[in-house]
Amino acid sequence: YKHQAKRETVKKEFSDIEDYLASLEFKMTIFEDDESIISRMSQMTQKTNQFNLTTKRYTEADIKNFIENDVSKIIAFSVSDKFGDSGVTGLCIINFHNETQSVEIDSLLMSCRIIGRNIEYAFIDYIIKIIKEKKINIIKAKYIKTQKNEQVKEFFEKCSFVLTESTDSVRNYILDIDNYKPRQLDFIEVINGK
Repeated sequence: YKHQAKRETVKKEFSDIEDYLASLEFKMTIFEDDESIISRMSQMTQKTNQFNLTTKRYTEADIKNFIENDVSKIIAFSVSDKFGDSGVTGLCIINFHNETQSVEIDSLLMSCRIIGRNIEYAFIDYIIKIIKEKKINIIKAKYIKTQKNEQVKEFFEKCSFVLTESTDSVRNYILDIDNYKPRQLDFIEVINGK
């Protein structure tokens, strides 16, 4: 909370939000299939509500299973800036469908304490890069509405995904990876923490 108060004080010194964010000197550390943070990843799926596209809840055993399974991957991240470290605050679970040469984003979530800093766009840039490296062109994703996640209802649209089907509670998306437009947020340094 002290760190957040300092951020708010510094924010008042800037008229442009991008300049303010750049001044924070963000570092995002990526963890891929990292068994050392299983309990934290499980905890995030259980407790994160606002920035959570599908709100699927997973136990530590579920997370371990995703890590050990050849057809899925868990990418998590921690964020720090010049005021301090927010810790592991986001994750994405991807399922590979080899027969259709596609992937599906099973879960994408981020702690509310780092919302509003464009971290989510740097993270999706990284996820897309990983998928592209595997020579996969099609990504499927969905938003499942809850009482608390309305603010991310159109997140996938903001990330070049095309809405294919929509009901009151579920929105289905598809992305041809060649159509993805990265945000290229140069003020966020991305480090692979393998």
